Amino acid sequence: MLIASLLLFIASYVSPVNFEISLAGNFGEPRPNHFHGGIDVKTQHEEGKPIHAIGDGYVCKVSVSTGGYGNAVFIRHPEGYTSVYAHLQQFSPAIETKVKQWQYTHKSWEGEIPFRATDVPVVAGQVIALSGNTGASMGPHLHLEIHQTDTWDMYDPLEFLPEGTIKDGKSPEATAIMAYPQQGEGVFCGKAQKVLLTLKEGHLPDSLTAWGKVGFAICADDFMEGSQNHYGIRYTSLFVDDVEVFHSDVNGIPTDMNRMVNSWGDYDEFKESKRWFMKSFVEPGNQLPILTTDRQKGYILFQQEKTYRLKYVLKDYFGNERVYEFRVLGKKQTIPPDSITSGQQQELTWDKDNSIDQLGVKLAIPKGCLSNDVTLSITADTARWSGKYSFSKKSTPLFHNADIALHISRQVTDTTKLYVMADGVFLGGNVAEEGWVSSTTRDLGGVFSLGYDSQPPIISAVDKAKWSDLGTIIYEVRDTLSGIDRVEGAIDGLFVLFEPIPHSKKYICRLKQTPVKKTGKKRSLEFVVWDRRKNKQQVKEHINY
Repeated sequence: MLIASLLLFIASYVSPVNFEISLAGNFGEPRPNHFHGGIDVKTQHEEGKPIHAIGDGYVCKVSVSTGGYGNAVFIRHPEGYTSVYAHLQQFSPAIETKVKQWQYTHKSWEGEIPFRATDVPVVAGQVIALSGNTGASMGPHLHLEIHQTDTWDMYDPLEFLPEGTIKDGKSPEATAIMAYPQQGEGVFCGKAQKVLLTLKEGHLPDSLTAWGKVGFAICADDFMEGSQNHYGIRYTSLFVDDVEVFHSDVNGIPTDMNRMVNSWGDYDEFKESKRWFMKSFVEPGNQLPILTTDRQKGYILFQQEKTYRLKYVLKDYFGNERVYEFRVLGKKQTIPPDSITSGQQQELTWDKDNSIDQLGVKLAIPKGCLSNDVTLSITADTARWSGKYSFSKKSTPLFHNADIALHISRQVTDTTKLYVMADGVFLGGNVAEEGWVSSTTRDLGGVFSLGYDSQPPIISAVDKAKWSDLGTIIYEVRDTLSGIDRVEGAIDGLFVLFEPIPHSKKYICRLKQTPVKKTGKKRSLEFVVWDRRKNKQQVKEHINY
C-alpha cells in the first residue's frame, strides 16, 4: 500500500471532462443498501460529452447492462488503482469494436467483457467514450469510481483529481440530532425511546437530560458553490468533554461491506422520513473500517450528575468545517426495563448462524448478516402454490444474502415454472427434490410465497412501417410475472444484435451495425424472447433491406 501511495503521488491524473466540474453527487453518500461508490459529474444536462481517461493505463473490462453502471469502461492504472466510467452513451471506436466482437461471439448484448492489456492501452486525457444516461442513471451524467485493484476497496475520486479541478468554499450543515437511549440501559429527556432534536440556527435547547447508556446520530449534508445539490459528509467527529469518542472518514470502503451503511445510518428513520441520521456509535455487527470509536463503541455513559459538553465537528474533503456544541445534564433517574415481547417470535443473534425451520418454510441466515440482535415476528397464511410467510412487518435488510426455501403445497404441472417472490417481486427459483423451491433474499421484510409463470412474454412491433426506411427494427417486450431474461434476433438465420433502449421496455436493432448487408430484397426476420422461467415467445416476419 505504501508503494502504491508513492506511485499515486508521482502519477499525473487529469479531469475526466473538458469543462468545469460540478457534482450531482459525491463519494460515500449514504443510500439504502449501499454507499455512493463514486462522484457524479454533471454533463450540462446533455449526453454525448467526451469522457477522458484520468490516467495512463489500459482498458481491462467493459460492462454492458440495463441496470447498474449501464455502459461502463474500466481502466487499470500502473499505480495499483482502477478507474470506472459509468452510464456512458457509447464507447470510443477502438473499444466499441472489441465490444461488438464479444457480443456477436456470445450472441448477447449484455455482459462483462474482458480486455487484454494490449487491446486498448490509453494515456491520460484520451477520449474513451461519450457521456450518457444508461443503466440505473436518473439523468445525463458521468459516474466516476476509483478502486484499489487488488482489494476492490472504493476510494474518493477527489483524492485523485488535480487540485483546483473542483471549487468548494461551503461548509457542511446539520439540521437535527437524534438521541438513542439503549433499551433497559438508558433514558434521554425522560424517554426510553429515541428522541429527535431539531437544530434551530445551529443550536439545541439547554434543558437536555440523560442517564445511563445513550448513543447519538446527526443528520447533515455538505454543499458546494454553484450547485443546489446536497452531498454526504467526508469527516465526522463527536467529542464529549473534549475527548473524541467517534470519528468517521468516508474513504477506502470495502465493497463487500457496502450494505453496512444500513447499520451506520438509521435505516428505519430513513424509510419513514427520507433523512439519513448517521450514528456516532457502532453496532456490534458493523465492521466498517471507516469508523473509529473509543472503548464504549461511541456510546456515552451518563453516570455522573454533572453537565456533559458534547461537540460535533463536520468537515468536507476541502477542509470546510462546521461545529455544533450542546450540553446534556446527567440526571439520575430510573431506567425502565427492556420491554418483553410475546407471540410467535424468534430471536436472531448477530454473531451466530441463525435459522428458521417451520412447516412449509426454511430460512438460513449466516453469521455476519446482522448488525445487532433481531426479534422476528413470524406469521403464516395460505397462498395458491405455497404458504405465505412474513418475518418482519418492516424492511429488515441484511449485510449478505440469506437462503429461503418454500414447500410446494399443491400439485403442479411443471415445477420449473415456480419461483420465490417477496411482495410479488421475483427473487429466484431453484427446484429441489421433495417439493421445495429455494432462492436468496437480502431483506427479511415483505411477504414471501411461491409464484408460477407458464405464460410467455408479449412482443409488439413498434412503427413497423418505418423499419426499412430508418434501418432500425424496434420491438416492445413485456412480462408481468417472472420478468424478461434475454432476447435474440436473426435475419436470414444470421444473428443480429438487439439492444435495450434505456429507460423503456423496447429493444432496437440498428441494421447498419449488423453483419447483414443491404440488398433491398425481402429478408426473413426472427425475434425471440425468454422470461426467467424459460417461457419463450417468438415472432417471424419479413423486412425489405
